[in-house]
Amino acid sequence: MLQSNGNSIWPAPPYGRTGRESGAHRSLWGSMGEKAEFALAMLAVATSPMNFLRTNQLYFTLSDAVICVCLVLLIRRRAITFQPLGKTATFYWMLGLSLMLGGLVLSSIMHGDPLRGVVYAVQYFFAYFVLLLVIAGRSEQQLLILAKIYVLVVAIMCLHGAYVINIDGQRDTPFVSGNGRLTGFVERENECAAVIALATPILLYLCADRRIPRLALLALPLFAYGVMLTGSNTGLGAFALSAAIFSALTLRWKRLLPTATATIVVIAAALSSGRDYLPALFQQRVLGALESGDLAQAGTFDHRVDLIREAIGRADSTVLFGLGADQFALTSAVAQPVHNLYLLLWTEGGLACMIGFVLMIAAGYGPAISAYRRPQGKVVAACAISIITIFLLSLNAFPSVYGRFWSMPVVLVIALAYASLLRSAPATHGALLRPGPHWAGAGRRPMGPDLHGSGPAARSRP
Repeated sequence: MLQSNGNSIWPAPPYGRTGRESGAHRSLWGSMGEKAEFALAMLAVATSPMNFLRTNQLYFTLSDAVICVCLVLLIRRRAITFQPLGKTATFYWMLGLSLMLGGLVLSSIMHGDPLRGVVYAVQYFFAYFVLLLVIAGRSEQQLLILAKIYVLVVAIMCLHGAYVINIDGQRDTPFVSGNGRLTGFVERENECAAVIALATPILLYLCADRRIPRLALLALPLFAYGVMLTGSNTGLGAFALSAAIFSALTLRWKRLLPTATATIVVIAAALSSGRDYLPALFQQRVLGALESGDLAQAGTFDHRVDLIREAIGRADSTVLFGLGADQFALTSAVAQPVHNLYLLLWTEGGLACMIGFVLMIAAGYGPAISAYRRPQGKVVAACAISIITIFLLSLNAFPSVYGRFWSMPVVLVIALAYASLLRSAPATHGALLRPGPHWAGAGRRPMGPDLHGSGPAARSRP
C-alpha cells in the first residue's frame, strides 16, 4: 500500500488486522476503495461550482453529498489525517476556525437566535473543516488531477455563459439574471465572477509548470469574457489582480515588463477598436464607471457604502459578543447584511470571530511561503499566494463565504502547495519524523514536514 509521509492518501491495512491475513484481500479493498473514493473526490470538485444542484429546504448541494460519501469512505479505510496542511498550518487553521465558530454560536445564544447560530456554524464547519479533510492531505498527483478538473469546469461555465447570453438570449433564468448578467452555475453574478477569478491562478500555474499544454492559455481570454458577462466590478478587479500577483511572483523582470506592456496594449486596443464587441452590460456597469471615475455608476456601490458605515457604527458595541448570526440584516435600517465579511463577522460574532476567520485563511500562507522558497515549488506557491490574497481582498465585497464554491479553490491550492513542499523537502539530517495523528491511535504513520520543511525525502514528480 502506498504511504505518503504520514499525510497518507492510501492507508495500510485497517488497524487491528494481523499480518497473517491475506495480502490479496488487503490489496483488493485498498484498490477498490482508493479508486471509488478518488472518483467521488473528482466528482465533488467538478460539482463544487454548481450551486444550482442543491436542495430547496436547506443549503446542501450535490457536491456536499459527494463530499460526505468521500468522508465515510476515508473513515472506513482509516485514511484520514488531522494534519492535512502540516503541523503548524493545521494548528492555526483549526484555532482560527474554532474562534470564528465559537464567537458566532456564543453571540447567537446570548443576543440572537441560537438556532441560526448553529446553522451558520455547521455551514462554515462543513466548508472549512470537512472539505479540508476530504480534499487536502492527498498526493500531489491526485491534487493535480483535481486542479485540472476544477479549471475545466470553470472554463465550461464560461462557455455555457457565452452561449446562453449571446446565442440563446436567456433572461431571468437560473444562469442569467433578469437584467442579463451571467450568474453561471453559481446562480449569483458577483460570486460567479469571483469563482472565475479564483480559478485564474490555477490555470496559469498548470500552464507555467507544464502540467497541461500551454495552448490552454487560450482559456484566459475566455475567463476574462466570462467575468465581463457577469458585469461585476469586484470580479473584474479580482481577475486582473490575481493574474498580476501570479505574474509578479513567477516572472523575472526581463519578462515581466514586456508581458505587462503587451497586456496594457491588448487591453487598450480592446477598449478602443474592440469596444463594440464587449458585452453591453459590461460597458454600462463596469466600463462606464472606469472611464468616468464615478463609482456611483458601479452598480450598488453607494448602497454598500451606507451599510459599511452602519456596521462600523455598531462595531464598538460588539467587541466581545456580537448581535448573533443573521441578526445584522434583521436589525439594519435597510434589512440587508453588510457586504463586507469582516464587518459582518465582527458585528454578528464579535471581534474574536472576525480575527479567527482571518487567522484560519492566513494560515495557508505558511505552506505557500515555505514552498516558494524552494525552486521546484515556486510556481505552485505563487498560485496559492495569489488565491489566498484575492480571497481575503474579495471578502470586502461579500457577506458570506460558506458556499463550497468559495472554499474549494482555497483549500485545493493550499493543499497543492503543501504537497509540493513534501515532494521537494530534503532529508531530515537524522531528525526523527513526528508521528501524525491519524484517525486511529494505533498504527500511526510518520507525518510530513511542518512549515519549516522537515520531513521525508522527496517524492517523484508526476
